[in-house]
Amino acid sequence: MGCECLKMKNSDLEIKTQNIEHSYIFHRNVIMRNTDTYITSQKTSDKNTDFNHTSKVEIKNSNNSNEINSKTTIEKNIPEILPVKKIKKKIINYKVIDNLNKNELKRVKNINNNNSKQPVDDFSKYIFTHINKIRENPQSFINDIEEAKTFIIYKNSKKLIYKKNVKVALSDGIPAFQEAISILKICKPMNKLIFEPKLMVKLPENEEDMINKDYFKLEIKKMINKGIPIKSYWRDIINDPETSFLMMIVDDTGMKSGMKRNDILDPNMKYIGICSKNIGKNFICFLTFSDCKIN
Repeated sequence: MGCECLKMKNSDLEIKTQNIEHSYIFHRNVIMRNTDTYITSQKTSDKNTDFNHTSKVEIKNSNNSNEINSKTTIEKNIPEILPVKKIKKKIINYKVIDNLNKNELKRVKNINNNNSKQPVDDFSKYIFTHINKIRENPQSFINDIEEAKTFIIYKNSKKLIYKKNVKVALSDGIPAFQEAISILKICKPMNKLIFEPKLMVKLPENEEDMINKDYFKLEIKKMINKGIPIKSYWRDIINDPETSFLMMIVDDTGMKSGMKRNDILDPNMKYIGICSKNIGKNFICFLTFSDCKIN
């Protein structure tokens, strides 16, 4: 009885031991399977990782290749650009140019204004034009004087000149003409005179005052009192402007001979005023000169 009980105990122990061993083996196998699964999964993950890395590298290389190819294509299509020379820009001072233009326009305007001022009547215009012609070229009038010498005649011991049927009494005749020619030969060119309306004397209405010297003296005094700088003045009575100008240059008057010619050929003279008026068959022409600027 005792032995059988011991055998049963040993048998139970063996069964338990076997059960424990089976349980351990099963548990170990499960762990091993799980471990293998993990390792396998890790390997698979690593492979995937390598694959992904490889794919990324390939994709990057592919992108780089495409980029290089695209750059190469673009560079081939771009024409060769030659180096551009840098052009130095000229610095222009428009303010200075503008001031220069304004000054030039002002100068031209003043010249035009001066040139536009002309005597009113034809007689005075002729005298004014020829005075400036002889000032610019004194020798140009020598032939006119030489020609006029041939018309001098003597009548009852009087020297007369007939030019276009105009009779003029002379004091010296040929010597006065020759003296004028000699002066013109050595005379140098000079500036033109500027016509100034302020220098024009107010001509009287009636013929008596036209001939009256006192009338003009009073008018000249009034002008000087107003501040007009008159240097010289005189009048001429004749019937045509051509003969009038000839006698101004020859100036064979017998009194203050050469005064008219000296005023016309004075290089210091700058301004002139001329006015004329008809008196019967003749004209009276009054000339006024100034060597100063007139305000």
